[in-house]
Amino acid sequence: MRIAILSDIHGNADALAAVLDDLSGRSVDATVCLGDHLSGPLEARRTADMLMTSSIACIAGNHDRALVTTPRSDMGASDGHAYDQLSGAHIAWLKGLPASLSVGPVIAWHGTPTSDVEYWLETVEGGRMRLADRDLVEARAHSPVAIGSSSLLLCGHTHMPRIVRLKSGAVVVNPGSVGLQGYTDDAPLHVMQVGAPEARYAVAEKRYAGWAVVHYAVPYDTANVVRLAREAGRLEWAAALESGWIA
Repeated sequence: MRIAILSDIHGNADALAAVLDDLSGRSVDATVCLGDHLSGPLEARRTADMLMTSSIACIAGNHDRALVTTPRSDMGASDGHAYDQLSGAHIAWLKGLPASLSVGPVIAWHGTPTSDVEYWLETVEGGRMRLADRDLVEARAHSPVAIGSSSLLLCGHTHMPRIVRLKSGAVVVNPGSVGLQGYTDDAPLHVMQVGAPEARYAVAEKRYAGWAVVHYAVPYDTANVVRLAREAGRLEWAAALESGWIA
């Protein structure tokens, strides 16, 4: 079994197109996307159209949930910009996305098994993220879903590519973000920056001894998305899209 893992596109249709083109040269049995598909100052409508006409199995992230549960007047800038591009069909598609996905030994969530806003593999410390302590990673893995030693557990949300093995033998994989390689958040205030602008995804293959996981960083022309971010007044986005760093 080979599975392609995408997450956190954030309306970056150009990055998604580059990833799908790269992925077309690899043989996989299934492709999943772990949420936060559309939110941002970029091309939500185009991204939604690409996903809705694909065979990618998508789950909802916290921003996808916000787009269908938050009044427009209460939305933040990224959600509001995306919402204004969407049609009723796009909203209906978002409403139909499940919060998790289970296919054989593969189980996918956006954040952790119990929250779409909790970081699973990272801890915020001094305004920056680091790898969470092992006991905390294990505690966050608690789930009503049976997790066996051969399980591949998928998460996104932090945009940080990682692979962590639990004591049970299960492997937790964050593929990184397709569309945004840096952001700041205020809960608590911290910075995430990957340090390179390439679009990220991963491929996992089931083998006798476990899972072989490869992370990919796909270059693409960022000029269009950087322009869109600047035109929307989102200079932090423009910096992250251009360089993978927060200016």
